[in-house]
Amino acid sequence: MVQDEDAAYACCSIGIGRWYWAAWGSEEDARALARPFASGYEKNSDAAEKKAIEAAGAGAKRLPAKWASAYKRGGPASDGEGAEKREKPRSRLSRPAGTAARPAAPDRPRFLYAASESDEAGSRGEVVIVKHRIVRQTAGKIYVDREPFREEEWRGREGADPSAEAPKPKTLAVDRETLRREGRFPHRGAAFYSSEEAGIRDVHAALTSRHAWCAALGVKFPCSAASIKAAYRRLARETHPDAGGDPVQFQAVERAYREALAYFSSPDDPAGLGA
Repeated sequence: MVQDEDAAYACCSIGIGRWYWAAWGSEEDARALARPFASGYEKNSDAAEKKAIEAAGAGAKRLPAKWASAYKRGGPASDGEGAEKREKPRSRLSRPAGTAARPAAPDRPRFLYAASESDEAGSRGEVVIVKHRIVRQTAGKIYVDREPFREEEWRGREGADPSAEAPKPKTLAVDRETLRREGRFPHRGAAFYSSEEAGIRDVHAALTSRHAWCAALGVKFPCSAASIKAAYRRLARETHPDAGGDPVQFQAVERAYREALAYFSSPDDPAGLGA
């Protein structure tokens, strides 16, 4: 472990649940993007800083995250510090001098996903997923467009003049640590997730926990009219007093079934799931 007081280190986030750290012999080396004498990856900021201090020493100076990020993006020249960049030989297929370069296509967007239960008639228990484009990221926050992502609008930009300035979106800040620790970031009755699958699982689990009739009938979301009806018939046969069952338990099953009928009922089926 280096114990030089001139040593310095920096840590930066490079994605959800992934942090990069680097340690240099001096702050000047870091500013020059020299190769660090030690570096690595950890799952969170605390672990990354601990590793960096172990490598650089307790007296090392902590530098802003931008120095670790800058080195991670670029790093030293391949032929040593201070070496002049040599012009790469042209390919015979390269663009002739004076020819205008074609505008670069915009990078494919990345997303966080908002998930919630559908509020449309006839769609009770279904999960609605809405994609929100990630606009920018920092060490602690992910900023997403407040407006849902529309594929047709994004495709329209691919042929647009690159010099034309796109309207600046209004963003919402999502806390990285909350998203990593809890797997979700709640916001106004919905929540943001790193994947569609995570959102669907969490909403289904919340619905199952919310409705007591799920436990009474032994069902979980996603459930259907058929699964509710089958569960009721099985439990009714087992608990019916004529079959030697407990009258109190039978009444609880009847009550749970009526609650399930009320939940799944729609204007197209006033009687709910049917008899």
